Amino acid sequence: MKRVTGREMRKLILAVTLMTLALVLGVIAYFMIDVILTSNNNIEKNKQMVLDKTVNTIRDLGTHTGQISNNTAFLGLLNQDVLEQVLQGDTGSLYELVVQIATISTEVEYVAIIEDGEVVTYLTPSGLDVDPDELPAMPSDGDHVVLDSLAGREGYFVSVFYPIDLSNVGFEEFYVNDVVDRTAEMQEIDDYFVAQRNDLILRMSVAAGIAILLTLLVTTFGLRYFTGKYVMEPVEKLNHMAEEIADGTYEGEVEVDRDSAYAALQGLLRSGQIILQRMDKEIE
Repeated sequence: MKRVTGREMRKLILAVTLMTLALVLGVIAYFMIDVILTSNNNIEKNKQMVLDKTVNTIRDLGTHTGQISNNTAFLGLLNQDVLEQVLQGDTGSLYELVVQIATISTEVEYVAIIEDGEVVTYLTPSGLDVDPDELPAMPSDGDHVVLDSLAGREGYFVSVFYPIDLSNVGFEEFYVNDVVDRTAEMQEIDDYFVAQRNDLILRMSVAAGIAILLTLLVTTFGLRYFTGKYVMEPVEKLNHMAEEIADGTYEGEVEVDRDSAYAALQGLLRSGQIILQRMDKEIE
């Protein structure tokens, strides 16, 4: 007898396949989302580390610059004419000195002296045509500002403000604004982690394709095999047995397996067989 997969069994196989496939896709989606979120977190974390290091470095520069009046060894290295002008209270010479120290100590794109919230002098060592009026005179919150452009050039620029206290030599406190370019560092971080993320996603996509293929093979052919062996074959056997009992061609007695899921049907066929045997005897 040719086995025919019934409508119910086809629906069962389809339901199990879809449920298993949905589970596999859910697991794959979870890990892909986790990879993307982890990569994005690593990017932001490393960018924040670069930003913090930049701010701290420039802030330390401001602290050291404020201590130059107490450092006799450093004062001895300065141009004595400039030093004499500074000691005589020439703010212009002082500002020029501070600006030069800032440009020597750090690779800045722009450095400005701010007094009473206004820029009194500035310098652009990089040669950029910077308009001081387009830059914040003082940060509204904290001691630094991140700029996405400078002098029309897109990038990642950190503007750090720090105070200079030279009150011990007769000058009022003023602020310095250093703008440094961290575009290359940020782009390097992006490239590194994006490349890692894309590589992981590619590997997971290949693994996902293999997993989906295996899932379809297992659920379709594997489920078809096991349902055929443990469901359809016993049912077909019972159907064939019932037909032979009804025709009177069944030989032997129907055995009832109490551990089988089909014990009730086997018992029903056994009862039907006994009834038919009694009827045949009465007819005879």
